[in-house]
Amino acid sequence: MSSTASTGSVVEKRSYWEDLRELSKSPRELWLTYAAIIFEYIGLYSFMSVLSLWLSSDFHFGDDSASNWFGVFSALLSLFAFMVGSIADVVGTRRTLIFSFGAAMATRAVMSISPSSAVALPALIAYAFALASGSPVLQTAVHKYSNKRTLAIAFSFFYIALNVGGVLSGQLIDRTKAFFVDPQTHHLVMRTIDLPLVGPTPMSAYRAIIGLGTITAMFAFVATLFVRSDEALARAGVASRPESDEAAGPKKNPLAVLREVVRDKAFWRFMLLITFLVLVKAIFVHMHATWPKFITRERGEDFDWGGLWALNSVLILFFVPVTTAFTRHLSAFKVIMIGSFVTAASPFILALGSSTPIQVTAIVVLTVGEALWSPRSYEYNVSIAPPGREATYVSLAVLPYFMAKFFVAMTAGKLLTAYCPPTGERHPGVMWVIIGVTTLVGPIGILALRNVINPRREAEPTAASEEKLAA
Repeated sequence: MSSTASTGSVVEKRSYWEDLRELSKSPRELWLTYAAIIFEYIGLYSFMSVLSLWLSSDFHFGDDSASNWFGVFSALLSLFAFMVGSIADVVGTRRTLIFSFGAAMATRAVMSISPSSAVALPALIAYAFALASGSPVLQTAVHKYSNKRTLAIAFSFFYIALNVGGVLSGQLIDRTKAFFVDPQTHHLVMRTIDLPLVGPTPMSAYRAIIGLGTITAMFAFVATLFVRSDEALARAGVASRPESDEAAGPKKNPLAVLREVVRDKAFWRFMLLITFLVLVKAIFVHMHATWPKFITRERGEDFDWGGLWALNSVLILFFVPVTTAFTRHLSAFKVIMIGSFVTAASPFILALGSSTPIQVTAIVVLTVGEALWSPRSYEYNVSIAPPGREATYVSLAVLPYFMAKFFVAMTAGKLLTAYCPPTGERHPGVMWVIIGVTTLVGPIGILALRNVINPRREAEPTAASEEKLAA
């Protein structure tokens, strides 16, 4: 990566292929992390896409109630991530991930066979904790098992792994739904499935999709078991970044770590950026909470929308390496700002109609922007953090999502009720214009306050972070 450090020295320029060869020398832990990411996100993306539909079809929740619970889940996910980040810095990457994937297996299994909402909703909350304990740590693991030469490309591969999971989740959704479609009515129906340890169980398509996530979480759990501890890595002569500040002094408890981070002025500039990015990321909440119901009501229950949304992940697999190669010499902040404007344009395209060409165009535009800003935001998050504080920074970065996700999900329910109800007159174009206007506030805010958020705009955060690591 080419960048200018705070001292003014210039870091050596290297080709993309040189960085790729360097990445291939990484320890097996990095590749196991990528495998765990793929399996976990197959289950997660499919779950998020059907959550509101599952609550409405299986437990008869209205649009408002289903969206509110989607918001509760998303808000708790952010809150729990905030709570466990500094704990993960102390407990360690491997043990945190083993717990997270094990808990995800159990909670997804319970949700898939819940006889009532009284069982399903507590399991949903427990799953939020399981997911929150692992998601920020996966970012930390990529940072931990890469090195300063491969940081940007390691995070582009991280994002590729996420989207391999997204591609496969689309296939999982559509193929599972196809099994539950009545050929006469083209509607989804209940079927009885003979489950191991449980026996014959009435299942809906959405229950089955969530249940298959139990299997993907199991594969992620197994992959993490093969990750070596820091002590084993040291014995094998494999270098990795420190998980805590133990080498520099006495071990600190999580509250001490948290206090240390929030006293840093740079952290609050970082949080201002994250707050504006919340508005950009809101479109992804709507693509999970609003778009599936919108497209199902406009195109029918048998429409294969899972594969259509998976186009986002398919394109990411192409766009992320390309955008990384062409923007790797630009500062992460500049790329984030440009990409967020592109993403914010996509809801206005959805306002044009529900035809397949319009959906494809909107998803392509959204994806181009995402490929620019999202991988670099992951890099930005951990690169500006002091060594040993990465998980704390990443977890605190999701704090603005705590209320925002809940607000966005509640808005989704009200927008669906007002402009795209199950029956009656619909005006979905108005709904997407409203969503587009709120999303556009994010990049405009970043541009207007760029001198406050990133006062040294041309300096690459990674360089400063790596100088601290080398010291």
